[in-house]
Amino acid sequence: MNLKALKAGTKLLLEDGSAVEVLAPSVDGLSIHVCYLDSPFSPELVGTESDCTDYEISGETNDEGTDTPVRFA
Repeated sequence: MNLKALKAGTKLLLEDGSAVEVLAPSVDGLSIHVCYLDSPFSPELVGTESDCTDYEISGETNDEGTDTPVRFA
């Protein structure tokens, strides 16, 4: 997945089942800054921010919800 192409507001699914929203696009192409929207195995992460690499991203979600990926890495 080309991290430089992701824009702020894009919603993604992570490999661990978490849903995140891109806060800042990648400057270096190595990671993006995200905010956790849902995290089934670590609910304490919801609302926190983190940096993610392309290895952690499983796909992009559509606007209907976080369970339907529309594009996979």
